[in-house]
Amino acid sequence: METTDRYSLERHEGPYESWPLRSRLFIDGEPTAVLIPGYSLLHQVALPSGYLLVTDFDCPFEEATSFVLLDRNSRLLCCRTLSVPYGSYNLDKMAWLDDRHARITFLDDDHWSLTIRNWGIPLLHPRLRLGRLGAKP
Repeated sequence: METTDRYSLERHEGPYESWPLRSRLFIDGEPTAVLIPGYSLLHQVALPSGYLLVTDFDCPFEEATSFVLLDRNSRLLCCRTLSVPYGSYNLDKMAWLDDRHARITFLDDDHWSLTIRNWGIPLLHPRLRLGRLGAKP
């Protein structure tokens, strides 16, 4: 697993309130048909089976963080977003334990685990599994 800089997101113009909820994904500067949630690309990691992108909406009032799994051909496999109305999932740290497991920390010491599964069934058994570690104080 290694970090990469192949990916970028389209820039939106005009008032923030009018921006779409998904942004076009660019690979090596070239636009694709893939739309993913978020406006800022926080992390991009090359995995043995594809890529993991971490994005946010760059909104100080309702921060949401999205985790996007792509295959080796940059096709969308799974997307999970952590958000809550009038709350914040502002990513602080992401530490990889191995190629399939990471520990994620949001502000205020809110710890989560991320697991990348070998296979998935949308909505029933997603390829990306997020779980809170312990109770948030």
